[in-house]
Amino acid sequence: MPAATICFLNQKGGVGKTSSVYHLGGTLARDGARVLCLDMDPQASLTQGFFGPDAMRARPAHETIAGLFGDGIIPAAEDLIVPTAFDRLAIVPGSVHLTRHNIPEPWDAPDDQQRALAEFVAEAADRFDWILIDCPPNLHLCAWASLAASDHIVVPLQAEDFGSQGVAAILDCIDAMRTEVNPALNLLGFLITMFSSRTAIHRAYESMLRELYGSDVLETTIPHAIDFKEAIAQRKPVPYSKPRGASAKALKALAEELKLRMSYTVQNADPGEARGEAA
Repeated sequence: MPAATICFLNQKGGVGKTSSVYHLGGTLARDGARVLCLDMDPQASLTQGFFGPDAMRARPAHETIAGLFGDGIIPAAEDLIVPTAFDRLAIVPGSVHLTRHNIPEPWDAPDDQQRALAEFVAEAADRFDWILIDCPPNLHLCAWASLAASDHIVVPLQAEDFGSQGVAAILDCIDAMRTEVNPALNLLGFLITMFSSRTAIHRAYESMLRELYGSDVLETTIPHAIDFKEAIAQRKPVPYSKPRGASAKALKALAEELKLRMSYTVQNADPGEARGEAA
């Protein structure tokens, strides 16, 4: 069965998109799945998380995901996929060279640019169980191409005012993608990240988000914890750096919830029915 492809997208930066892909990818791989991470953010933070900044900067553009959008010969999938230090976990590295392709009105881009990542995913999907895409904090071509390539979308956000802004724009973008390019795109849910149950404002915003979006808000929340920063410093996803900690357990719960929601999507023809509608 081809990989399930999920993009993690929010036009707000600092809400945990890269962290979610990095640590969830490690969680799934440690549990035995074959995982490919795609770094579609020109900042290439996901790539740096595995290899460090020097190795990321030393990689030529055609050996990164930017090669899919270049004017020359498009690299084959096997030429872009790079193993990490962790079994069953690979990445297509990101690159600052993506910046010049990341135009702000992606629907005006040539069709081959809009579909570039989808064609790559179609070529690579049989080799993996999961493909996780880290998107930049905007709705430009890199995000648009990621949505075109994905079966599902997860929207990480914080339970704070700035952290939860822009949800309406994301939903509008999903609707446009379904209408124009990828009618099967499914919203798996909103993922509350950096959450502290002891913080009153976090509890208040969580309640507000669940009231507004109902079951489209994932039950699992990702805690605000030093474990994540320590893991990045070690260049290890949390399940490898602190496998018995609360953070690793939260990632495990997230993986199980996403699997369950994807199974509902397969069983039900109507994605809204699969997720449940907000009250």
